Amino acid sequence: MIYLRALLDAHRWRSRSALPTAPRPLALHVVAGGGCDGCLTETNALQGAAYDLARHDIRFVDTPHDAELLFVVGVITRAMLPAVQERWAAMPSPKGVVAIGDCALGKGPFGTNYAILGGIMEAGLAGMQHCDVALQGCPPAPAEILRGLLLLTTGRVVSA
Repeated sequence: MIYLRALLDAHRWRSRSALPTAPRPLALHVVAGGGCDGCLTETNALQGAAYDLARHDIRFVDTPHDAELLFVVGVITRAMLPAVQERWAAMPSPKGVVAIGDCALGKGPFGTNYAILGGIMEAGLAGMQHCDVALQGCPPAPAEILRGLLLLTTGRVVSA
């Protein structure tokens, strides 16, 4: 019966070249800085089954060698700056930055001082001019993070 159904529907089939192009896949490497870890908790919720990232072809990777985007949550401290720079240097080009939450953008409750540089833009990573996704909030909801990532897959720079 399934074979018969396929034959009946054959007139509706389209060639692969006629199909719309799928959004490009995203591989994200998480860098969790200092702070309250609220944004990290929302990121972990985003990776759950409720948001089904595999359907959107978005995945989190453990190593920067496999990533195309550095996913930053929390502030950048002076002690972690060398590790962030190493991760950024290890990523293949083209690469980008996703800054999630007020702390990662340098606008959170943790101001700059002897231990804290601020957000990812203050870190001064070589070759980084802007954040590809910059989502404000303390913390932004997982649905908002997913919306920003999906907009990025369509080729837009997201700043919300």
